[in-house]
Amino acid sequence: MIVAANILDKSTFKGLFDDHYRPLCNVAFRISGDLDQAEDIVQDVFLKIWNQQDLLNVDQNIKSYMYTMVRNHALEIIRRQQIGARITDEILYLHTAANSDAIDDNEIEKYLILDRIYISIRQLPPKCAQVFTMAKVNGLSYSQIADNMHISVRTVENHMGKALRLLRAMLNNKITLILLFLTGLIP
Repeated sequence: MIVAANILDKSTFKGLFDDHYRPLCNVAFRISGDLDQAEDIVQDVFLKIWNQQDLLNVDQNIKSYMYTMVRNHALEIIRRQQIGARITDEILYLHTAANSDAIDDNEIEKYLILDRIYISIRQLPPKCAQVFTMAKVNGLSYSQIADNMHISVRTVENHMGKALRLLRAMLNNKITLILLFLTGLIP
């Protein structure tokens, strides 16, 4: 079924919802493994389609678009959960390390550098900081960031380039920043 932006009225949208809600939930469930989460994912996708119906391409296959959106949204949630688990593990590690008697100088230096980086990220212009965080902390691709922020991929690239330039200047050493990325200190 091809749907144009000017004909996605309430009855057409309801028909899409009735025809595809359960199959889309099945797709999301296969990815997430959680039925409640799968239903939330599908509801989010339908809400996004309704809110952005004027952006739909006249020649676009809405069915394919919906299934792609559900898959991408489910994968994004999984990625966020994995990052959250990694942060939780790091917090637990820090708590355990704080309770131990000795923390070596390298560990202290690592956290001082990490703190300096996070302070620098907070000093970036808001859009640059948002793009940088979505890409490097949340692990989103440039196209996913562009979709979330309603901007072009080229604009995302520009914000990321600006963020990296500013971070290099703030950190006074681009090798430090690169090493931090390579060693995984900045996810």
